[in-house]
Amino acid sequence: MNETFRPRSNFVWAGCAYVLIILFGANSILVGANALQSILEIIFCFVLGVIVYGIWIKPKMVLGVESIEVVNPLRTQIIRYTEVLELETKWALSIIHTEGRTTVWVAPASGKQRWIADKKFGWYSSGLTVSQSRQEGEESMSSSLDSLSGQAAYIIRERIKREH
Repeated sequence: MNETFRPRSNFVWAGCAYVLIILFGANSILVGANALQSILEIIFCFVLGVIVYGIWIKPKMVLGVESIEVVNPLRTQIIRYTEVLELETKWALSIIHTEGRTTVWVAPASGKQRWIADKKFGWYSSGLTVSQSRQEGEESMSSSLDSLSGQAAYIIRERIKREH
């Protein structure tokens, strides 16, 4: 069974961008006095639409039964679970495998504010006796399950465990 990993926020950003592009195109058609200028602006809208598709809609990570398909804007790569050597979550999820390194665009290291708040609140409240502190050890923001890179890495690790 294939599972697609892609943040929902990508569709929100793409939708906002498409609305702005459509408004710009409508303005070009309705208000433009020069036909050549309007045609160039419509072509520009089309190019922007393709860029929005390439950046926010096309990228995804498909977790198959035997392999991971990483679809980035310019390149698609299929990585078998047996070829995965390491998962790195520094800025975005990077899959280090036998053929090199592949960065997954849809799994950036997000969740920074929540991670900072949790760590800061945990540090300030560590002396309180009313509640138990969540001191499970040091965890980087990018490997936390509050970040997209941490979630994607967790899903891949679970799939690799099932393979063995």
